[in-house]
Amino acid sequence: MNKVIAVFDDRKISESTLDYAIYLAKNFNAHIAATFINDITSHSTAAGGENGYIVTDRRAINTIVKRKDQVGVTFNKRLQTTFDAKGVRYNINANKSFALESLINESYYADMIVIDGNEQFIHLDFSKPARFLKHVLSGARCPVMVVQAGFKPIEKFVFAYDGTPSSVYAIKQFSYLFPSIREQEVEILSIKDDKHTNNFPDQHFVKELLNRKYTSVIESVIINNNADEAFVDRMQAEKKNCMLVLGAYERSTFSRWLYQSIADTLISKLDIPLFIAHK
Repeated sequence: MNKVIAVFDDRKISESTLDYAIYLAKNFNAHIAATFINDITSHSTAAGGENGYIVTDRRAINTIVKRKDQVGVTFNKRLQTTFDAKGVRYNINANKSFALESLINESYYADMIVIDGNEQFIHLDFSKPARFLKHVLSGARCPVMVVQAGFKPIEKFVFAYDGTPSSVYAIKQFSYLFPSIREQEVEILSIKDDKHTNNFPDQHFVKELLNRKYTSVIESVIINNNADEAFVDRMQAEKKNCMLVLGAYERSTFSRWLYQSIADTLISKLDIPLFIAHK
């Protein structure tokens, strides 16, 4: 692993994002590009229309921006002190406007994004996942690791697999970024509504793929016609600290809407990190 963009809301530092960034740097040799999101919509008020926000009085915005710049200096020093103390390779960026567009553009040149699933980034957006995060997941040109509050060292990796190209792509992307976990416990998990078979789709190929990459692979098939519910129940019952790997937010219309809802449910209901990748 090389470059990981750690995304922070410029109104506060996510301790979870910071802890996972350090974890990735120390355990997987990642260079951390810390990016503070300072989007113009954070100085706006709710409204109708396509974007859902309107810009408030310019003088008020200038006052807020100056105040936030002062806070930003404090945040930068906090990150520098923390990263230096931990021996982390890093650089700190500050996107002053068009934060989403600049983040997506930078993702072309990054290996992964790590972002807190609880952050809003935009004023008055209380949804989970937030609108900003949804745009990042759909637009990112690299995998996204969505983390939750409270850092926990990852003990097990679970691959959500349904035979679709996106699920296979996510497994392969994960293996390229985390090659050193070969000896760690991994599980392939499939949710099916077919009661007549416990086989994985393209079982021979996916088992060959995983067995070449990992020394021990647990195989699990759950029969349930509600994939969202089954994934949540299964992962909440897991006793080990897991990361779930899945393909979601494909850019094609059908695939995007089909798997986006599952990813959104997992982000909102699970307290484990998710590795989400799409072509």
